[in-house]
Parts: sequence; C-alpha cells; structure tokens
Amino acid sequence: MTTARTPRPTRRTGALVAAAAGLALAGCSVNSPTTTNIEYAPADGVELDGEVVDVRDLLVVSQGDGAPAVISGSVINTSAEPVTVTVSVDGTDLTPEVTVEPESSARLDGTDPDGSDGQRLVLDALESPAGQNVEIRMEVEGGEALSTIAPVLLPQGQYAQFADDAGGTVEPPAEHEEGESDH
Repeated sequence: MTTARTPRPTRRTGALVAAAAGLALAGCSVNSPTTTNIEYAPADGVELDGEVVDVRDLLVVSQGDGAPAVISGSVINTSAEPVTVTVSVDGTDLTPEVTVEPESSARLDGTDPDGSDGQRLVLDALESPAGQNVEIRMEVEGGEALSTIAPVLLPQGQYAQFADDAGGTVEPPAEHEEGESDH
C-alpha cells in the first residue's frame, strides 16, 4: 500500500512567515512611537534647565484664594561657584533669597536632606485657587533668568506637611447618609 506524502512547510515558507511577522510588528512603531524616548518630569512639579542652575519638581502648595503658599522644589547649582537665586511668584519677589553651594542643591520648601526643617519660601497670599497654574520666575545673581508655569496643589497627601504655612489642613468632603442631598 502506498500512502500519499503529507506536504511539509518548507524552509522558504517559514522564512516568508517570519519576514511578514517582522514587517507587521515593525509597523506598530510607525503608528505608536516609543514613549520611553519622550522626556518628561516624573513628578507633580515642573522642571527647568539653565546654564548655571537646574530646577526640579517645582510647584506651589496652597489652598489658594488668598491663602499663603509654600514654594516646593529643588534648585541645583551646576557651576563651580556659589549662586544666589531670587524667586518670584506672579510678579511678587519672595524672601529670603536662596543660596546654593557649588555642585549641590537646595530645597525651596525648607526640607533638608536629613529630614529637618529649614527656612521655607512662603508667599503671603496666593490669589490663584488650587488646581490652577502660576508663573514662577527665578533670577540667578549674575544674569540668568528662568521662568515657567507651575501647578498649585492642595496641602494634602504628601504635601500635608506644609499645611501650617499653606492655608491650613484640607478637610475631606463630608459624607452624606442615604437620602440626604446638598440642595
């Protein structure tokens, strides 16, 4: 008895299938570029890069609407000389000025690396409400000026530590019992 030979895929067919799969998968990157190549700030705040200083995680903590505000973020001195930075929010200069030693950093919110509290940059009254953005300008003694728009966040969660200087604690919304309404 003679049986018919079952056709087997040839090497040529396997190579064609592999090439077609490779082309199909390569097409994915045309329609969806690799997002890991896109630079972004992996924090709540914004970043600034200058010639003498860089700024990381810059934001404002406040309840807004006239409440005081804490400026948070790090200023990094990339030069070999100490620098003095003046910070302003929506045109209001804040005191004190911040001095950053060569090739080191300083926190604007007064949180020292050892966890102790230093002097915070506080704006007496912020008119913008939380959830909005404000203009922050940093001028380095000697001429460099950096400017950006930074978010205003409530003093809650990881920013609750600034509540005393940012308008007080934020109360969670009141829970309603079944049948009650806000009207």
